Amino acid sequence: MLIDESIVVLENTARHLHEGASQFEAALSGASEVMRPLTIVTITLCVVFFPVVFITGIGKFLFTPMAKAVIFAIVTSRLLASTFVPVCAARFFRASSKSSSEGEDWFARVRGRYLDLLERVLRLRWLVVGAVAALFIMSMFIFKFIGTELFPQSDAGQFTVHVRGMTGLRVEKTEQLISEVEKAVQAAVLERDRKMVISNIGVLLDWPAAYTPNSGPQDAFILVQLAEHHGRSTFSYVDELRKKLPEQFPGTEFSFDTGGMLTAALNGGLPSPINIQVEGNKLEQARDIAEKIKRYAETVRGAVDVRIQQRLDAPAINIDIDRIKAAQVGLTQEEIVKNVVTALNSSINFAPSFWIDEKNGNHYFIGAQYRENDIRSINTVLDIAVTGKSQPMPVALRTVAKFSRGTAYSEINHLNITRVTDIFVSVRDRDVGAVAANIQNYIEKLSSDRAQVPEGYSIHMRGEVQSMQALFKSLGFGLVLAVVLVYLVMIVQFRSFLDPFIVMFAVPLGLIGVAWMLFLTHTHMSIQSMMGIIMMVGIVTSFSVLMVDFANRILAGPAEHNIHKTPREAILEAANIRLRPILMTGIAAILGLTPMAIAGGANIPLARAVVGGILAAVALVLFVVPVLYVFFKRERPLPTQSS
Repeated sequence: MLIDESIVVLENTARHLHEGASQFEAALSGASEVMRPLTIVTITLCVVFFPVVFITGIGKFLFTPMAKAVIFAIVTSRLLASTFVPVCAARFFRASSKSSSEGEDWFARVRGRYLDLLERVLRLRWLVVGAVAALFIMSMFIFKFIGTELFPQSDAGQFTVHVRGMTGLRVEKTEQLISEVEKAVQAAVLERDRKMVISNIGVLLDWPAAYTPNSGPQDAFILVQLAEHHGRSTFSYVDELRKKLPEQFPGTEFSFDTGGMLTAALNGGLPSPINIQVEGNKLEQARDIAEKIKRYAETVRGAVDVRIQQRLDAPAINIDIDRIKAAQVGLTQEEIVKNVVTALNSSINFAPSFWIDEKNGNHYFIGAQYRENDIRSINTVLDIAVTGKSQPMPVALRTVAKFSRGTAYSEINHLNITRVTDIFVSVRDRDVGAVAANIQNYIEKLSSDRAQVPEGYSIHMRGEVQSMQALFKSLGFGLVLAVVLVYLVMIVQFRSFLDPFIVMFAVPLGLIGVAWMLFLTHTHMSIQSMMGIIMMVGIVTSFSVLMVDFANRILAGPAEHNIHKTPREAILEAANIRLRPILMTGIAAILGLTPMAIAGGANIPLARAVVGGILAAVALVLFVVPVLYVFFKRERPLPTQSS
């Protein structure tokens, strides 16, 4: 985009020089002729990025810097194209020689064939318009077959294995399990591809619990960092481990996260792109509903690592306090509970104390608790010494309470005070949007049956899918707003409602190329490709601007000398003269974005969307815009001799 305006100025200067003008005259005429269309193009390219301000969430922070950088760069290139480039052209260009004229014969043949084909198209303009309209409708239908995702998947060079043993598994047993899983991971990942393996086991039931995905001693995660230049992709290793680990460790639940920091930021830190939440007060009922959704999700093509986060089978010891006995020895229920919590966890939760280090000013929590090594069996709990205000002498817990074994909730999560049960679904070999759509259809059917989802319970799909839908709506609105703003800007520049209308037909022509490019390359629709479409709007309209503005100049020129030219003749001459700059700017943009479209990582969808739009626009604008110009520019009747 940065060299497009300079290309147009230089090409127009070379044309005047070829027609016999001096270097100074060619540079002056070549630059002045294209000042208005280039001004329109510059304003158009800047305007298309304005809707970025309406993007919300993480997308705003991703694309706002890019939009600002592009706008400043385009304005700078516009200033250089109107000042520095013409000066250099006047200084270094030379009059065309016979040898250079012979070298342009090949392009003269291309131009001649193009004009012959354009003449035929203008004769069959109704058929051409109908064919292009049919192609546009078919291309819009193709968008339904293009998958959707929030952000394109890219090899982050790392992956996380989430491991969950049986509920309530002691942390030392979990450590033994993770040690064996680590060996299996290291056996699967080649040593030359493996840089680091870090495991995190269990959770401290205190403030640090907010910073780990583990919810109990049975949980752990293994972070595998691959070497910078690894031979196999991250997804290949994960696919292998997803098959092997459940076979080697039956009864253990595994899930995988292949995203990096950016993916974690986009999906709000969730371990999977699809998060289904069942809201309801009774967790047992919510669990039954979640099990039905889980069983269905496991049958959906592309859905992997389907699991329910909250478990209801955590082993628990129920302490039933005998209030009469407790009162007889001068103890209350509150005092008994606080003594038990102090022994097994810490007194910090209900009686926080601090110690301030005078040297550095840091404060530290001080609390009482049993040493972990001292808690060896149920007898340790039975013999907890209980004291109170009215009972300073220690009393064994077994004398005032009875014990029984049962089950409890492993964790309880809330959303807006309401209890929720989470079902997480990862996606592989399919787009997130399609998998989410299949599951959403089942959820809607399930929710409509009150026998299965009682009153007071609801099911919602959140996480990355919810963010994706919100971002697509804002980007869709931004695309429409960009088209409207571009049209309004061109109305002011052209001083006409009709000319911008003709120019804007380049946008649907570009969308044809975008649809086919994404479909044929199996590229999903994401916020990157949506941003590419918005960029494409500004680029492809420049092709139409060059042709329509020059055709208007041709129509206005002879009129000043009482020479009549028809719109057909004007657009043919404009197409003949503007063919080369349109091809040069289009090919330059395509060649510049092709490396990114092939190996641009997360920017591949953006580059492919722009390249597809430019390819279609360059091919179709050269024929469709002249047809529309002849359609809408009615030939004015010649003035009579008497008038």
